[in-house]
Amino acid sequence: MSFDLAAQPWWSAGLAALAVPVLLFAGGRRDMLAYLAAYFLLFGFGPVLSYLLGGTIYFGTNTLLIGRAALGLLLAFAGVAAAGLLLRQRRDIRDPIEQLEKGRRMPLVPAVLALLALYALGVLAWGGPAFLAGNKLDRIAVAGPLHYDYLLLEMCACALYFIAQESSTGRFAYRVNLGAYIAYCLATGERDFVFVLFALVLHRELVRTERRLPRSVLWGAGLLLGATALFALRGSGTPGGTDASAILNQGSVLFVDTWVMGHVPSTEPYMHGASYLHALVNLIPGQHQTPLAQWLVDRYAPGSDSGYGFSLTGEAYANFGLAGIPVLFALLTAVHRWLVNRVDRAPVYAYASILFTVAWMYGFRGESQSLLKTVVYGAVFFGVIRMISARAQDSARADDEEPLACVSS
Repeated sequence: MSFDLAAQPWWSAGLAALAVPVLLFAGGRRDMLAYLAAYFLLFGFGPVLSYLLGGTIYFGTNTLLIGRAALGLLLAFAGVAAAGLLLRQRRDIRDPIEQLEKGRRMPLVPAVLALLALYALGVLAWGGPAFLAGNKLDRIAVAGPLHYDYLLLEMCACALYFIAQESSTGRFAYRVNLGAYIAYCLATGERDFVFVLFALVLHRELVRTERRLPRSVLWGAGLLLGATALFALRGSGTPGGTDASAILNQGSVLFVDTWVMGHVPSTEPYMHGASYLHALVNLIPGQHQTPLAQWLVDRYAPGSDSGYGFSLTGEAYANFGLAGIPVLFALLTAVHRWLVNRVDRAPVYAYASILFTVAWMYGFRGESQSLLKTVVYGAVFFGVIRMISARAQDSARADDEEPLACVSS
């Protein structure tokens, strides 16, 4: 199948979206939002480009609605551009590691990292050769019922990067845990570690003092090729191989968006914010709300045990139509900018900036429920570690002061 690219309105939308990371790069080569916009461009418009070039795309994509889906993606980029150009990234961000000496240390961090590493290594040893057989669902079953809880905890643990650098023990524990986490993801066919590594690279390059071409571009290209290979090997049923189609078809955002736009409001009415309310309610223990990913499966392939994910653009459309998409992405961009611009002001910002970056990248092909869960549970995770560390420090300080009091008396 061949296309006259110049005659396709989708092509114009893609070019307009491409201008967003270019504009953000113009404001500074270390603008983190520029790299995230490039990532969204690949995951959003990659399948569109593959289809225009006559390549394969995700099975079930409604090709009649690709134009409307492309418009929705363009509106998402408009929201990112509007907020990103209005709220600029600071150019004087320093290394948060230098600021840790001024704050309260968190000695519990190495212990938490060590426990997570031991858990991952234990699961890998217990599963053994079983991880080499079957598809992704089979390997997740081998990993056990705590699989997704572990992945969520690891997103939080990996966001402790700057805080773990305060001691040699913390640095060693962080590296061991990161290695165990990557091995676990490879064994279970998960790509979560790719988002984590990219977020870490972006933040490390952000605070470097050298002024040179950021290595983030090379890291991004390498992680993209690795993600493509893993996507093809894990038996997902999506376009495989190692050609351009495999690189362009990262995830199912286009499939989800075209399906939602063909289903809402013709079959079901707009949700008018209900999915966002459900995401909040779902944070309350015992108040389980059906995620949109399952809502999609129940309507597209009832009874199927397969998952198709979802998308933030699809969710915004399902709630408020096209008008909701730029508003959502502008809000997410504003939050991201606010955190990044404070990354060197306190350990909590250094942690939250990495975590939110990972959550947004992961949520782009997910939904608000997973993004919000990651952020809120991550805040609780950090708060518990901070509280216990503070109490341990206060106890140790009291023990040190008690002998002095006895001597003075």
